[in-house]
Amino acid sequence: MKSDWFPIGALVLFLGVGASHLQGQAAPTEQARATRVSQVPDIDGNLDEAFWATLPVISGFRQREPVDGAEASERTEVRIAFDENNLYFALRMFDSEPELIRRSILQREGRIDQDDNVRIALDTYHDRRNAYIFELNPFGTQGDALISDESMTLSDWNWEGVYRSEGRITEDGWQLEVAIPFTTIRFSDDEMPEMGIAISRAIRRKNEEVFWPHIGQLYRSGISQVSRYATLTGLEGLHRGRYAEVKPFAIAGAQKNGDEDTDFLDDVGVDVKYALTSNLIADLTWNTDFAQVEADNTQINLTRFSLFFPEKREFFLERAGLFTFGNSRETEVFFSRRVGLASDIIGGGRVTGQVGKLSVGALSLWTDDAPGVNGAPGIPKANNSVIRVRADVMPRVTAGGIFASRAGGGESDQVVGVDLDARFWGSSSFSAWIASQDNSQQTDRSMAGSLKVDLRDDRKGIGAGFARVEDNFSPALGFVRRTNYDRYSGGISFFPRFEQSERVRRLTMVINGNIYNLIDSGERQSSDMLSHNMLSFQSGDWVMLNLRRSFERLEGPASIAGRILDAGDYSFVAADVAMSTNESREFAGALNARAGDFWNGTRNGFGGRLTWKTGPNLTLTGSVDRNNISLPVADGDFSTTVTGLNMLAAISRDLFANALVQWDDVSKTLSANIRINWIHTPGSDLFLVLDTGYFTGDQLDPRDTRWSNRTGVVKLTWLKAF
Repeated sequence: MKSDWFPIGALVLFLGVGASHLQGQAAPTEQARATRVSQVPDIDGNLDEAFWATLPVISGFRQREPVDGAEASERTEVRIAFDENNLYFALRMFDSEPELIRRSILQREGRIDQDDNVRIALDTYHDRRNAYIFELNPFGTQGDALISDESMTLSDWNWEGVYRSEGRITEDGWQLEVAIPFTTIRFSDDEMPEMGIAISRAIRRKNEEVFWPHIGQLYRSGISQVSRYATLTGLEGLHRGRYAEVKPFAIAGAQKNGDEDTDFLDDVGVDVKYALTSNLIADLTWNTDFAQVEADNTQINLTRFSLFFPEKREFFLERAGLFTFGNSRETEVFFSRRVGLASDIIGGGRVTGQVGKLSVGALSLWTDDAPGVNGAPGIPKANNSVIRVRADVMPRVTAGGIFASRAGGGESDQVVGVDLDARFWGSSSFSAWIASQDNSQQTDRSMAGSLKVDLRDDRKGIGAGFARVEDNFSPALGFVRRTNYDRYSGGISFFPRFEQSERVRRLTMVINGNIYNLIDSGERQSSDMLSHNMLSFQSGDWVMLNLRRSFERLEGPASIAGRILDAGDYSFVAADVAMSTNESREFAGALNARAGDFWNGTRNGFGGRLTWKTGPNLTLTGSVDRNNISLPVADGDFSTTVTGLNMLAAISRDLFANALVQWDDVSKTLSANIRINWIHTPGSDLFLVLDTGYFTGDQLDPRDTRWSNRTGVVKLTWLKAF
């Protein structure tokens, strides 16, 4: 290790040694008991099986919002049963005004949080770090997610588990019946396994959230605070042994790009899931296809760095949080979108799971050759592999390592790294990581690392961090936004709440900043400071004001939206305002406006969106975003506009469609992605996907086609469990 990397390496060790002295409050003592039943309930939402009335009741939910710790305004009752194959839940959500219960989402993985909803969270290994979330609304519509190390991102909601649920409105509220197969969740080998459990309910018209057990505002991540879960007992005699799922697919369709000949598509492939043990799962894939994946939202890059697009492909989503390493969206050692987008995945597999207190993940995939585009060299066949481990070294403290490798075409790239994460004092945390890259095309290893400390409670916070990324650090399987810098960061925040107010709920005030210095010279490369201010209302509406001050030094010419800027120093001062209404309403909207300096010129713009929920069968969202830019260069006055229309249609919870239509005045392309999904059996789908692009600008030759692409695909998947 280079000598100037010693501080980060030493701090990783220091944090590990000192973490035992920084633990927060004792673990909760609340318990829930599951009762074995001999009768298999009919999952119809009626709760008419006689045994439900005899089971212990979980009640006593308390508010997290709007008044932390207060009694819930409406009563909630939960009962838990099981047999050797499934875990069953019966939930009754009493409501004094059942006609005002909000329900509008039928499509699976839709924005269920906009409806009245319930979340069931299960820490199946009882490690107080990781958990499954099952989210349901009054229809029984399903959403689900994974929590890794007490944290989660929007991408974690893309995981889809196989389970059954049904909901219905009653004269005194609404109720749910849920069956979660033990083959969907992973848990310990103990004869009588204990699990962590937490249940939350949202009463959307009141903008109220209630929890059991209570997870107060001191724990800012809410349902992700796995260490605050109660304990689920009573489980025994669960069905064990090997379990396998085989999911073949068949695809047929046609694709035409520009003036090229039509390419007819027909293919088959298969995914296999096999339980090596009850804690270790192997996923195998052959001839992998992602034809049904939804399209990315159009983004126009007005920076000098790469844009980030999240992962949406099912194969990479389960336990995706386990493979994270580095600083999210800035310096990631493994970024799964590097695999299989530019070239097809031939096949491969992965193993994920738990070995005692060790979380393990290993992935290896072969990608095929891909031809070069516009004179660029092609991509050779390659092996893409990642090994990730995380150890629970003490309560709320994990240490781990990663190895990532890409090898093909006579070239190789490997990265190794270690990291440590600790959480303490409620919502406080510190983290550190360091990674080293060895590339066959470079003579020296390159390195990157980071450390960060955040001290927070329910009303205030302060934090600081340091990161270094060397000039040549660019993992073949990673995402690195920028290189050759030392970054110093810090921030302070305040979160006053107005629990007795009838109108105002919370004021958020955050000031943070970053300074990026060149590693060799120490000269400032760029800096930014943000003052973020947001006022939230009891109604669910909010308004926001952001003030920014930035500095950029260009060592050489740089391109911004195709305009070349000279080397030199550039300063920015800008402001933006935004407001949004409660998204659970029939009509909801948002507006934003921005103005300020931009690369020694100016930038102003506006944007907005309007949503109309016509009912559970159709939701329409229109959006627009426009920038007017003036740069002190030739052709420096220009504008960018992105418009979109998102249509969500559903006939039932098993048959729904999404259409995303977008246009921007940079590419001048009108694009449409339509995806129809029929879940013909749980875990099995029939997809119809249409994707088109139509050029709307001026053409040099009017005989050229305006269609940039036209694709139509039908894909059938079928899940068979053994």
